[in-house]
Amino acid sequence: MPYSSTFPDLDIPETDVFTRIFGELTEEEGSLPALTELTTEMSVSYRGLREMAESVAGALAQRGIGKGDVVALQIPNSINYVVALLGIIRAGATVSPLGVLMNQADVDKLIKLSGAKLYIGLTDIEGLPQIWSYEIPALAGAGYQAPDVEVTADEIMAIPFSSGTTGLPKGVKLSHRNIVSNMEQSGFMVRENGITERTNFLCPLPFSHIYGMTVLLLAQLATRHHVFTMPKFDLNTFIEAHPKHEIGFTFIAPPMAVALAKHPAVKAEDFTSSRIMLSGAAPLDNEIGRAVESKLGVKVVQGYGMTETSPVTHVGVSGKSEPGSIGFVVPNTEFKLVGLESITEVAEGEIGELLIKGPQVMVGYLNNEEATNEVLIGDGWLRTGDVARVDEDGTTYIVDRAKEVIKYKGYQVAPAELEALLLTHPEINDAGVVGVIRDGLEIPRAFVVKAEGSSLTEESLMEWVAERVTPYKKVRAVEFVDEIPKNATGKIERKKLREIPFEG
Repeated sequence: MPYSSTFPDLDIPETDVFTRIFGELTEEEGSLPALTELTTEMSVSYRGLREMAESVAGALAQRGIGKGDVVALQIPNSINYVVALLGIIRAGATVSPLGVLMNQADVDKLIKLSGAKLYIGLTDIEGLPQIWSYEIPALAGAGYQAPDVEVTADEIMAIPFSSGTTGLPKGVKLSHRNIVSNMEQSGFMVRENGITERTNFLCPLPFSHIYGMTVLLLAQLATRHHVFTMPKFDLNTFIEAHPKHEIGFTFIAPPMAVALAKHPAVKAEDFTSSRIMLSGAAPLDNEIGRAVESKLGVKVVQGYGMTETSPVTHVGVSGKSEPGSIGFVVPNTEFKLVGLESITEVAEGEIGELLIKGPQVMVGYLNNEEATNEVLIGDGWLRTGDVARVDEDGTTYIVDRAKEVIKYKGYQVAPAELEALLLTHPEINDAGVVGVIRDGLEIPRAFVVKAEGSSLTEESLMEWVAERVTPYKKVRAVEFVDEIPKNATGKIERKKLREIPFEG
């Protein structure tokens, strides 16, 4: 039998994201600070944020952007990013968020896949109308009239990209209903962790990532918290923000947890206002989470999800779940564990592939019915590709990854993409790539069969790859082998590669 949430079902509003955030904004709430940039100390109120977004929506409408159009957005965490994001959806259009670390080739590829009609961001895109990020303040302050447009809950709000369970990037169609549902679910789990009053939230992870967009940003705006952010993670800025702004809730990723546990600059006295740290985007080691708790006197919990689930499906609860577990399934959501070679449910207590069902599950992949049918099976169940187990109290643990995609600092890296690149090297006969944990962080590890007479070294090969990929896709460990294990059909047996000991 599927596992149902032990939390009461939530009443999910049948509305669009913009209306959910601003539709019932009171005069008092409108004057509250909504967002503050740590590096510039610039702030915007909830009323100001709404007015700026509406002006941007009007400017987009004048450019012919409206319902059915996709706008690619590539800006670091900032007021500009949030205003542009909210302006796009207020205009009735769909946002396709792009990470700022992507190289030009990847940006061009994803823009083409999304079918974007306009690009807003930092770089020059040939053949596509664009708005530079530095133009956003002028458009936001020009007082353009927002268009009269009705956006339903069923319309597509965002098309982020995911490597899914196995392959190359796929556009994930997320409706306003998907995102609003996950905003409500995330807000509920924040309250379950004791945050019941307006609180200062430190949100350093990229808003271009679905975790950052839905959980760190939109869910907190909907519940009127004060969001503090920075364009990229900087440890000193991160530390200083806590006492200066009395941060009560902090979103982190596992590499940040490692720094908090081990870096000498991190002192408990700087975190006296901190109550909860929520780790997401990649698996958190339980010992690292406990080390942070012990060192800083703060509670650490972990969340779990994927782009295809908007993203949250499970969240830990302070005092009830270990930091290394993914906690409990969120309201309005079911999950079950099935066999790795079938979709038959496993016996109670056994491990199995995690399947999810709920209002946050994606509509499907953009222009890719085959991939959609591979992961959305039978009555709305989504295959996650992750292997899990469940304790008697419903606490869930991810114990292995059935899917091949590597999560480096929360960014998805497709092994097939790196393998294809490695095979273009004239001194490489074969290659296989898997993820491996080093210092609490999953990194891409390449196994390479050199051509006869090759003089390749580990360092030279890593440099060669680094020159050709977006930084987070770099190979960070290389091992030369005699052959790559493959099955009878020629598919790489990644499980065997992952079992090869790693010396670090």
